Amino acid sequence: MSDHISKLFTQNQLHGLRKIGDIMLPGGNGFPSFSECGCIAAVDTAMSSAHKDDIRDFGYLLLACHYAPTSIVKLIINMADNAERFPSYIAPLMRKLNIGIKGVVISLYYSGKQGFSKSANPLDVIDFNLTCNTSDL
Repeated sequence: MSDHISKLFTQNQLHGLRKIGDIMLPGGNGFPSFSECGCIAAVDTAMSSAHKDDIRDFGYLLLACHYAPTSIVKLIINMADNAERFPSYIAPLMRKLNIGIKGVVISLYYSGKQGFSKSANPLDVIDFNLTCNTSDL
């Protein structure tokens, strides 16, 4: 796997994003894993409209996930995914974490952007093809 160059994130942070993505989207049944599909090449585009503080904070999370054992990253994802189980003063933060993680990972995975990857495109696997018919306008 070749390393993608990002203007927003370091290689260690991108590794953390690949780790999170592969936990959430490990591949199988014809679908590529997050890292196999090459969508990480579009991370700068996906994050371009985010506030600089959000990009910085997301980068901190990615860096922590780079260094953390996979079991801890799985725990973080699971905790964020089950925000309703937390006390009312923590639950909103866990929901925001969940939206942030899933928003970036899922948006990248189903963006149709593959970088230099030769693996299957998730959109092809689900037979999705977006078209715009302007003849009716």
